[in-house]
Amino acid sequence: MSRIPPVDPESVDPDLTELARDPFYGIVAHRPEILAAWSELDKVFFGPSSTVSNGVKEEARRVLAQGVGCTYCASLGAPRDEHPDRREALAAAFAELLLTDHRQIDDSTFAVLREEFTDEEIVELVTWLCFKYGSNMFGALMRLSPATDVQVEGYAQFVVTG
Repeated sequence: MSRIPPVDPESVDPDLTELARDPFYGIVAHRPEILAAWSELDKVFFGPSSTVSNGVKEEARRVLAQGVGCTYCASLGAPRDEHPDRREALAAAFAELLLTDHRQIDDSTFAVLREEFTDEEIVELVTWLCFKYGSNMFGALMRLSPATDVQVEGYAQFVVTG
């Protein structure tokens, strides 16, 4: 059971009702203006202006989620054991560094990222991971339960379609 119960989805603005059905967003919905902004940022990261593929970002998020402590976030998907795609491998390795100790990330780390990513893509990847780190921390602090199969499928669909 979460530390703060989610709001009744029917009690929020109709534009936010569907979002508020999600356990994570249902808690954020105690502050509807934050919920709206948080959701919009998620959409930007997976929208048409994105410069890094959703698959690369999602794999990095999965790595990050396994160590922060949010059981809900971790249950949305485990990272792959192997990453044959170099961009995905670098993003996953960067997420692992961020998770382990962000202070170890130095100029040489960014030099390696630049072998596969442009500066614009690095900014997107790093902001995505920082945003997801905060999301994972929020979920851990709220003690969210693991996602249901329906929630996992809905999130997977969101990753694909944005």
